[in-house]
Amino acid sequence: MSVRVAVDGSGAMAASVLHALAGRDDLDLVVLNTPGGDAGGAGIVPRSRERDARRLPWKRHAVDIVFDCSGRDARTHLAAGARRVLSCAPAARGADTTVVYGVNHRALRPSHRAVHGACRATHGIAPVARVLHDALGISNAMLTAVYSRPHDVEGDGFALPLRTGAADHLHRVLPELDHCFDETEPMRMPGVHASLIGMVFVAERTTTVEEVNSLMQAAAFGDWADIVRYGDTPFSTALSDRDTRSCIFEAGWTQVSGRVVKVCAGYRGDRGYAYRMVDTAAVWKAS
Repeated sequence: MSVRVAVDGSGAMAASVLHALAGRDDLDLVVLNTPGGDAGGAGIVPRSRERDARRLPWKRHAVDIVFDCSGRDARTHLAAGARRVLSCAPAARGADTTVVYGVNHRALRPSHRAVHGACRATHGIAPVARVLHDALGISNAMLTAVYSRPHDVEGDGFALPLRTGAADHLHRVLPELDHCFDETEPMRMPGVHASLIGMVFVAERTTTVEEVNSLMQAAAFGDWADIVRYGDTPFSTALSDRDTRSCIFEAGWTQVSGRVVKVCAGYRGDRGYAYRMVDTAAVWKAS
């Protein structure tokens, strides 16, 4: 039986989630709320433009899961009649847990009613941290994000924060590495339509550039193929908008000095992240 889902939001993220939902027979889009305008691409699905959270149409349409792309408190969706809420905004309020598909989605439980899907930066680096921690061990790590936009506002109108939140999210989705991650203030790089996350960490043993890249290449062509793309030329994040992977590993920027390792991974736009949100909803409804 398909699950009845709704999308709340009118920006680029909502449009990307709608694109990711297209063609899914296990998730049935039954209503779209676009309080700020048209998110496009939903065919004949009923629409509303409700700004008042108390009047959201979730109960009327018997919605099982709402994809929140507007930044509302998850509890307002629950109060309006949704059974579950998956928050896709940069910061989520009222969430029970944080999930990065491929890293900790098996921790989803039927008792969870509000889940935060972390952020694009977290999805860009979490698979790398998972793979390299399993193979090399990570004792301490520092993250630095490089944004493509020259201004301090994202496409959906969310202000770019002084921190991405990825370090905090990694502590939640990789609890065995609690307190291992810290984060510097992001850098801006105008003119490149992609974003990059650098991670410098201390491994538990010595390694080499060749070993680190080999581990990530094996992951990208193996169990992580739908999530991780392996790039062997610098800044290969400038890839097609049609690519649905959410983590682009940049092998050309790997550096190693004994136990100190620097790796970089990135993402382009919202599409890969949106596909991971839909993947998360699909496994959550089965939990």
